[in-house]
Amino acid sequence: MVQKLRRSGPKVKTGCKTCKVRRIKCDELRPSCRKCTSTGRKCDGYTNTNADFQVQVWNGRDRPSLQNISRPWVSDEGARYLEFYHHCAQPMLSTNFDRDFWSRTTLQMVMMAYSEPSVRHALIALGYLHSTEDGSMKHARSKFAGQCESGILLRHYNKSVRCLVDRMSDATYTPEIGLVTCLLFVCMDFLRGNYVSAFTHLTSGLKLISTPFHPERHDSPVMTPSERFKTGPTTSNHRMSALLKDEIVPLFVRSMTSAMMYGVAVEDFMPIEKPNKEYYQHLRINSIRELELSAHDLRNQSLLFLRHIGRKLYFLPETEFSEIDTLEQENMLVCQRAWLNAMNRFKERCKLSATEELVISTTLAHWHCTNIWTACILTTKQTAFDNHLPAFQIILHHCRHVLGSMEHCLEVKAARFSFEISVIPALYFVGQRCRCPATRREALSLLNRNPPREGLWDAKQHAIVVKRLIEIEEEELDPTTGWPVGRTRLWSSVIDANMDQRGGFWAYFMRVEALHAREGYEKPALMEEFFSMSGKTQNC
Repeated sequence: MVQKLRRSGPKVKTGCKTCKVRRIKCDELRPSCRKCTSTGRKCDGYTNTNADFQVQVWNGRDRPSLQNISRPWVSDEGARYLEFYHHCAQPMLSTNFDRDFWSRTTLQMVMMAYSEPSVRHALIALGYLHSTEDGSMKHARSKFAGQCESGILLRHYNKSVRCLVDRMSDATYTPEIGLVTCLLFVCMDFLRGNYVSAFTHLTSGLKLISTPFHPERHDSPVMTPSERFKTGPTTSNHRMSALLKDEIVPLFVRSMTSAMMYGVAVEDFMPIEKPNKEYYQHLRINSIRELELSAHDLRNQSLLFLRHIGRKLYFLPETEFSEIDTLEQENMLVCQRAWLNAMNRFKERCKLSATEELVISTTLAHWHCTNIWTACILTTKQTAFDNHLPAFQIILHHCRHVLGSMEHCLEVKAARFSFEISVIPALYFVGQRCRCPATRREALSLLNRNPPREGLWDAKQHAIVVKRLIEIEEEELDPTTGWPVGRTRLWSSVIDANMDQRGGFWAYFMRVEALHAREGYEKPALMEEFFSMSGKTQNC
């Protein structure tokens, strides 16, 4: 009897179950290998050989190479838009905080031997979007609202969804695959101007993160969301991977800010605990990464408090704030000051690069916005903001620094779009709340530089509203200061997230006096105006 000899080399244990039984070499195509499907057999899938989803790690200098992108499962069309994503789109998307996710993690999932089809099709769709969009909300909504989006985009978007649904039934599926795909969907929908779909994907991801990974109660009560997930909580059959803790969860936590600014109750999907002053007073920041993580947590905690008080003012007539509200405001201000002290100690200890200085400028612009707002939130009197003119000017200083760095960037062919919010919300806040004519006009001037869109925040759109807001408030000026008088000041100005295919959108303004003029529990009167990105305005 002649024994068949196996060719020398390491035995491969990652083939599909059917090929293992047939004792043939599997081509390991997912979800079903070609060796099975080409012969009419049913591919029984793959054994989950790892408890965790593992990603090949490159060092900080390396990036996934696309030289072998023409694989059997990547069409010429797909390869073209993957190349565009790699060379043009991801440099535009990337910031100091999320660079590894956009430049390495997503491409690694595509270029590994076991290519993830849901990620692959999502990246192709994102690459296509970036190659055809200019980045403006008007351009995006002209296609989305007009229902004339490309077949290439919709084909790969829908394929990604179907592949993800199929993949979730596979034994080798892990949450990381779904969450990476989910973030790509959020990014695509931001770029398309489809805020409903974007926030649906975001909240689905938050639910997926928080449900199976609730930390056990031995965690410190003073831990923030980012700190809590860094400890690597476990469930009975899964330990949170480094990819999830270090890249995916922080991106979701940061994205919660955008959703909260649009009124999404993200805390229903991932709890946001009240800040503990003990934590922030003992905070030691050792890196820019830690600085950003702690700042994002505090920002979300601040926004949740501000929204809670704002709703009280809007829905309840003659609001009298409780002692609890006052104590929460005081605690929030203490935590904010403690974080600022920790940041200053970090700056004193470290020599920062130019890139790190930009990160701090962006972070401080947002810190001052939330700090001013927190200090003024328990009163409807808009004159309370007048005491914070130096802080408004500091915000503009940091925004000028960030915008100045953008002017030195090389022109790219991709859409002028960033996934993360940066200076546009801060400049809009100054335009809204600072009544110094010169300072708020400088904020308007900086918005008119038209920096790249930040998520759903379009600079040109917000500049149009700030210009109109100034006109409304300056109908009557104080003869002594030259600032708007109290009765013309607005308590709120809200931009409707919907925009028609011609760039038309609504904005809603409410004067302080409208809060007090209502009877009973009726909603206060709003001034509604229709704007166009071409500059025309219609009053209602």
